[in-house]
Amino acid sequence: MNFLERLYGIFFQPVGTIKEIVREKPIWQAVVVIIVTGLLTVTSNYRFTMVGTDFFTSSSGMPDVGRLRALFVPMAVFGSIFIAPLTYFVYAAVYHFLAEILEGKMYAKVEDNVSFDQIEENNAEIEQKASGEKEEVVIGTAKGLYSAIGFAKLPMIFMVVVNLFVRLLNSRAGLILTYLFLAIFTVWVIVLEIIAIKENYKMSTGNAVLVYFLPYIVLVVLFIIMIMFAGATFISIFSEVLKNVPMQ
Repeated sequence: MNFLERLYGIFFQPVGTIKEIVREKPIWQAVVVIIVTGLLTVTSNYRFTMVGTDFFTSSSGMPDVGRLRALFVPMAVFGSIFIAPLTYFVYAAVYHFLAEILEGKMYAKVEDNVSFDQIEENNAEIEQKASGEKEEVVIGTAKGLYSAIGFAKLPMIFMVVVNLFVRLLNSRAGLILTYLFLAIFTVWVIVLEIIAIKENYKMSTGNAVLVYFLPYIVLVVLFIIMIMFAGATFISIFSEVLKNVPMQ
């Protein structure tokens, strides 16, 4: 597949296209998708580009935050070009580690007389590299995962159309429509990323879902523990204060 075929395939043949992506590992094409999608999505957002939005106007007794307008677009551009690709690098590293813990397939070797279809049937497919008289089939690579989850971000490009359309609506309706479609496209991206994990490591759907959500589960658990610790500390301090209050 070439670049345009992969873009088309993500929308209309996602599973087959992701299988091809994790095999071929077009990592720089994935970086282009991440950067371009982020740039177009953020810069088309009316909150960053429209003149006269409440967020950028000053009010009585408040500093002129309208002067910050010049900073937001460069910050968004910098984030889309540099921060977003690095963030996906972290995602791929974390998911790769978790997939290995959950026994995702990392590599396999087969003789060169084994057909690609047979390899796929045995769940040992992905990239084939000639090596003497043998073919080395490499699966479950972090590079393949990065490429796949990079392309999985592509549905967010439709937020450009949404962002342009909401300019025609009032602020309340525009905000509701924006968050509605943002939720829809986010779910779409999550499904594609889970498919990427599943196909890259030849895992079951359940394990792929667990790998995807485990970091978020850990963060939620840590947050709850911190809240409980902070609450216990506050109660302890409050109790000590009450003890020292003179009783009349």
